[in-house]
Amino acid sequence: MKKGLLVIEANGTKYATLNKLLTELHYSKERISRSFSIDESLSHPKDDFFIIIADVSSPAASIAPSLQAIQKHFKNIPVIVLSDNDDKEDALAAIREGAQDFLVNGKYDAWQLEKAILFATERKTVTVRTEYAVREYKRHFENGPIPMWIVDSTTQKFLIVNNAAVEKYGYSKEEFRRMTINDILPSHEKEPVPESNILRKKDFYDAGYRKYLTKKGETFYTHIYTHATQFGNIDAQLSFAIDVNKKIEIEKHNEELTNQIRAQKEQLESLLYAMGYTIWSRKADTFELVYAYPNNAYLKLFGHSADEMMKNKGLFYSAVHPDDVELVYESLKEANTKGVSEVIFRYVHPSGEIKTLKSQINLKIGADGNPDTINGVTFDISKEKQLTETIRNTEQNLLATINNTRDQVWSVNSKLEIVFCNKAYQEFIYELAGVVPKPGDYVLGEWGSESFFNTRKKDYERALAGESFTIFVEEFYDGALLHKEISSNPIIDDAGRIVGVICIARDISEQKNQFVQIQKQNEKLREIAWIQSHKVRGPVASILGLASLFNYEAIHHETNIEILEKLTIATQDLDKIIKEVVDKTNNIQQ
Repeated sequence: MKKGLLVIEANGTKYATLNKLLTELHYSKERISRSFSIDESLSHPKDDFFIIIADVSSPAASIAPSLQAIQKHFKNIPVIVLSDNDDKEDALAAIREGAQDFLVNGKYDAWQLEKAILFATERKTVTVRTEYAVREYKRHFENGPIPMWIVDSTTQKFLIVNNAAVEKYGYSKEEFRRMTINDILPSHEKEPVPESNILRKKDFYDAGYRKYLTKKGETFYTHIYTHATQFGNIDAQLSFAIDVNKKIEIEKHNEELTNQIRAQKEQLESLLYAMGYTIWSRKADTFELVYAYPNNAYLKLFGHSADEMMKNKGLFYSAVHPDDVELVYESLKEANTKGVSEVIFRYVHPSGEIKTLKSQINLKIGADGNPDTINGVTFDISKEKQLTETIRNTEQNLLATINNTRDQVWSVNSKLEIVFCNKAYQEFIYELAGVVPKPGDYVLGEWGSESFFNTRKKDYERALAGESFTIFVEEFYDGALLHKEISSNPIIDDAGRIVGVICIARDISEQKNQFVQIQKQNEKLREIAWIQSHKVRGPVASILGLASLFNYEAIHHETNIEILEKLTIATQDLDKIIKEVVDKTNNIQQ
């Protein structure tokens, strides 16, 4: 505990007077200590006193060293100076050196002494607090984590910067004091000093985001807050430079993501609109529509926008074909219980067109484990259904054509199992073996000879190897020789793989017979041509030669008679040849 007062260098009379006044002020002798010199006082513990009264009855020039020595040892303890000199310069010198009050010996009483003690104590307390606050302010300024600086309001020259600014920007404090704000701004960010001061002279100014430049040439975004202040006798601004580069980068990244999402949304809307797809969501318990997207696709598909569908809850069901309303409800219930469902229904468009729509539905379970929403996608399959029906009709017509043809048509897979066979093929095998082949049966059943099976198996293997070919076979069937043309072609899937063989067998017996007859006719014709070119030539040459020897001037000449007899023989020979040609011609016609 502090003892109280310390009296320094007061001689006997002065000390007696001072002691008497202190006693009147109720200071006990135990609380009063006395030192006869400055050096002696410095031997006392630093914290034993709350006030020091020092008698410095010497010239003003010597006051400074004494007070400096006292205050250096007794930090934060107020000092009252006593002096024999009633001189204003002595008093000012003492005050300048840190004394809290100045009293002249013999000119103060107990009341003045008490007032001096009280005021000195209070002034020192305020001074200590102020010094502490200044030290703390400097400490926070110097060691704060945020770069800070104080600049001249007029010139924008740096007056002081903290350690964080030195570390962040790379300049030393000495380098900063030779620079202005513009020296740490990129070239495109520099601004005239007068314009920059208009708002900065306010007590508080939020400069917003600015780009700053480090000594290494690196740039980053900073949020600047400025406060008007005084630095000594200079109008200045205290600035806080908060690094927001990551924040700006995140904001820019978020903006890019937002733009991407917006572009993707527009692309999705465009795609859904082009495809005629709509997305929707209904409450799992009431089936009430709670979400519909996108607006333009709804307008295209339903004739009403998504907003209209959302506002008018019954608009959708009122347009569903009456015969299909219950079907739609049942599909929603099925999704609610099984998790998924699918429904095809008719929808009466406001234009009067009846569309065929398809919905694929899924159940979403909520966080509580209960059904939350039923989500689905609906699209127009009117053209698809029409095309399907057309294909089905085409398939049926094609199948009817194949079944009604006399040609035998069948196909097998790579295992030689029947995939398809028409009625002509089934009837042929039934008449041959008494069984009706069907898809899945082995194509080489128990009919025909072993050599026939081996031959046909090789044919299938040729086709499965990728070869297309036609063979001609002769078969005895029902006591008659039949001629067949069998074509085999590989079946290739979308991936280019051979997955089977398709065969067509055609009875060409009639064509074969016709071909034989034509060959026989050709043989007869060749005989007729040979007769005409060889047999006819002799009689005709004889007739022509005899005709040239005939004597027309003496008709009854004996040589003419001989010539006529020879002409008769040649003519008879020609007649026989002509009759032979006529007979052969009649045979060909028959």
